[in-house]
Amino acid sequence: LAAEGGASLQVVDAPASAPIEDQPALAPEQVDSALRYGWRLAEQAADAGVQLLVLGACGAGTEAAAAAVLAATAGAEPPAVLGRVITESGEIDDAAWMIRCAAVRDALHRTRRSSRGAKEILAELGGGDVAVATGVLLGATARRVPVLLDGPVGLAAGMVSRDLAGQARHWCLLADHGGHPAVRLAADVLGLTPLLDLRLDLGEGANALVALPLLRSVLALSAALPVHPSLGGTDDTDPPADEPESTDPSYADPDLTEPDSTEPDSTEPDFAEPEPAGPGPASTGADEQPASGWRAG
Repeated sequence: LAAEGGASLQVVDAPASAPIEDQPALAPEQVDSALRYGWRLAEQAADAGVQLLVLGACGAGTEAAAAAVLAATAGAEPPAVLGRVITESGEIDDAAWMIRCAAVRDALHRTRRSSRGAKEILAELGGGDVAVATGVLLGATARRVPVLLDGPVGLAAGMVSRDLAGQARHWCLLADHGGHPAVRLAADVLGLTPLLDLRLDLGEGANALVALPLLRSVLALSAALPVHPSLGGTDDTDPPADEPESTDPSYADPDLTEPDSTEPDSTEPDFAEPEPAGPGPASTGADEQPASGWRAG
């Protein structure tokens, strides 16, 4: 799909995470390193001329970690944010789903008295995948690069990045919720409307790659059409403001025309581009890549 859509693919190794039901997923210094690493990835992409980032993730335990982050940030119960487990043969595995629910429940119980700060949530529940994805979102926000989210990990990163930099959500797009309960919940909290409704429930970037041709077509159409009057454009069908339609002879005789004492309207539109001044890693210098563990794409 990436080759067909003309997109480049980069596989990123995230730091290994401990079982969240028993202990913190990452140490605080690992969280900082993962955030800086994700930030640097976004900066490198922006420097290379990338105009859109697609964020997907895959790996064992990533969905449970993302569900735990969403449950902690949105106040949801584990069964409400965990999708059904589908086996390779296409069957529903209820036993595996209950094991995931129990793991997330135990993790939330273990951290019930812990701080609910963004970095603390990443350390206790999120793990390496969500931390690196959060760094990517923060770095993309700083460089004004939009990010197309796909799957629970990307949405969990969106929830955490919102608490670190409120402007981050303005640079997020959602490809498709895929029918996944965690994605639908986070999209509702962040105010994101899915571009598609394919319900593929893949969450590994596939939905976002399917949406790329649609985005290109929309941008091309927008560039070709005139600006709508409601957005500040002019409507050619309306008569010019300085040529009123009237049969009053005073308009034809300049000596009979009274001067217009109305001051020009200098009011500017009430809109300002969100400034990506939210807090990010203090340094974006060269860091060592975190130790390899689960893989996030």
